[in-house]
Amino acid sequence: MPDPIPLSPRRDDTAADVGSLVRLGREEPPPVPAPTAPAPGPPGDDADAATLKAALLDAGITTTAEDQAAVQALARLDTTTVEAVARWVKTKKKPDTK
Repeated sequence: MPDPIPLSPRRDDTAADVGSLVRLGREEPPPVPAPTAPAPGPPGDDADAATLKAALLDAGITTTAEDQAAVQALARLDTTTVEAVARWVKTKKKPDTK
């Protein structure tokens, strides 16, 4: 019986994933995509924020930076809710009659 002839291993790079090919040194790592900018908020947010700021000013409340962050968070709610909050801020408190 003749001696077996050694064969070189079969290479099938199409069966490997990119990570394996990178680790084997056969491929370069794929480029990392640039981060995408966050989607702009709905246009109603700016109008709702203006409504809340006007309600606070009408009530005589000066806003701090923290208040501005809260206004922006509230402005992301639906318009009906923002209008209700603005109405609550504008409502005058009845004086105590004790």
